[in-house]
Amino acid sequence: MTFKGVFFDFYGTLLVYGDMQAAWADWLAAFYGRLAANGLSMPQEAFAERCDGFFSRPAPSSQDDGLTIYERRIQALCQGLGLDMGELQIQKTAEATIAAWNQHVSLDPDAKDVLSALRRTRTIGLISNYDHPPHVYLLLARLGMAALFDVVVVSGEVGVEKPDPRIFELAVKQARLQPREVVYVGDTADDVHGALDAGLCPILIRREGAAPDQEISDFNVDRQPGTRVALDGVETIAKLPDLVEMFRKHFRRYREEE
Repeated sequence: MTFKGVFFDFYGTLLVYGDMQAAWADWLAAFYGRLAANGLSMPQEAFAERCDGFFSRPAPSSQDDGLTIYERRIQALCQGLGLDMGELQIQKTAEATIAAWNQHVSLDPDAKDVLSALRRTRTIGLISNYDHPPHVYLLLARLGMAALFDVVVVSGEVGVEKPDPRIFELAVKQARLQPREVVYVGDTADDVHGALDAGLCPILIRREGAAPDQEISDFNVDRQPGTRVALDGVETIAKLPDLVEMFRKHFRRYREEE
């Protein structure tokens, strides 16, 4: 069996994290600034306490209101603070906070070349956990990457997120492939475990000096140095171009076996 599809995680895999402590500080400042402009009077330090573990809380129940999960999280926090912000202000707050955080994230300089090389012979997919799907599509367009993917699945759009194997199954089905025909490249334990549970072959990217998962997944007031989850026995690469060479070797072995 040769692999016919290569699917990728987005953040931490094709996009590279910078100073995430600064990213969360900027996210908080942008969040506080937007709410202060709409009537919030508490000090920023007190507001930070209310934001602690913002993304770890259960997602607000889905409603037919046109808001994304991220926007509903903002709405729920505002309601808890006694702020009655309209849909437009919530949307602007989402955009401002995402923009502030993303100043500290950049596209891997090898990403486009690697995707282009692999796409000559394989189906390319993207599976991303993200509560604000419009941002993923906007960013792909801004980076000139939208045309490089045959399949794009975003958790906030399909209602299920990694490590749940169903999000992988949805992407594989859209690509009209079998799970065993697909490699999934990601940077977290959720990527690996979810891919394995869905029957895909995981490849873990571990860049030197990359921030541990705990430092990037949520805002925490008392941020502690994170640690990496040990993932023994998983194929690991240090940089994206390693994938191209890996598949060249695999293809040569496959041809020799024929």
